[in-house]
Amino acid sequence: MSAIKEYFKNEFNLLMFTLEHNDPTDFYISVWQRTKSPIPLLIWRILLLLTSLAIVITSMTFYGLSEFHIGYWFLYLTHWGLSLMVLSTGFGVAVSAKTYISGPIGTDISLPWYVKTFWVLHNISVPVAFLITLFYWTLLYNANFQEEMGKGLDIAIHGINSLIMFLQLISSAHPTRIVHCTHPFLFALVYVFFNLIYYVAGGKDPLGNPWIYPVVHWGEPATASVVVVVTGIVLIFLHFVTIALAAARNAISKCTRPSEPSDPAELEALRNPPWQSSV
Repeated sequence: MSAIKEYFKNEFNLLMFTLEHNDPTDFYISVWQRTKSPIPLLIWRILLLLTSLAIVITSMTFYGLSEFHIGYWFLYLTHWGLSLMVLSTGFGVAVSAKTYISGPIGTDISLPWYVKTFWVLHNISVPVAFLITLFYWTLLYNANFQEEMGKGLDIAIHGINSLIMFLQLISSAHPTRIVHCTHPFLFALVYVFFNLIYYVAGGKDPLGNPWIYPVVHWGEPATASVVVVVTGIVLIFLHFVTIALAAARNAISKCTRPSEPSDPAELEALRNPPWQSSV
């Protein structure tokens, strides 16, 4: 019990609201590694990024080839989530690649902006991906709502998105903090305001309906508000699910990952490639 109290005491420390971490290696070395090289996680993150890009490009291509304007693609939370997925996996690649090229990040200064950006994007994209999958299969699917131009793509986008974010989560090592639930919450709030403004401005969905999602029809404000509030609560819950998955990841991998701090000399060759030494 004392350990739990200590955990929550630390988690709600004001410093936890910041984007600082005492072990930068957690952002570019996988929790499952026995080595200190950024290469394994770099390769893994490149694969996740390429898969994410393939999904987004395919989805946008279907919209572009359809009778509907490509602009409708940007209305849906799913597609906002897909865009986040690309940004998150992309910045993950950037963090790993920068470390591979320039060497490990020191602990004597604040985390670089690109690491903080990746951290925020990760905090948002993981629970949002889970929310999109849950939201679609529980509410929209039962309402016979089809978000994509193809049934197969519709199914894939509302499942593979969560799988990609889950794989990014379990392959990482950086922490997921309780107080960082503000990141996905603020993102969701932005989308709610966008959804509402779009309705007030007379916006329509591709079929001419006065909504983006039939279950969030602002012409019935009471029902729409209930759906929004419940969805927000579910999103916060999914942030805690993300914390639990990260904790399980750390516990399972504890016996395989070395606990000693990274040795900068180990990555010296990465900062001084062989072809440069002969110049």
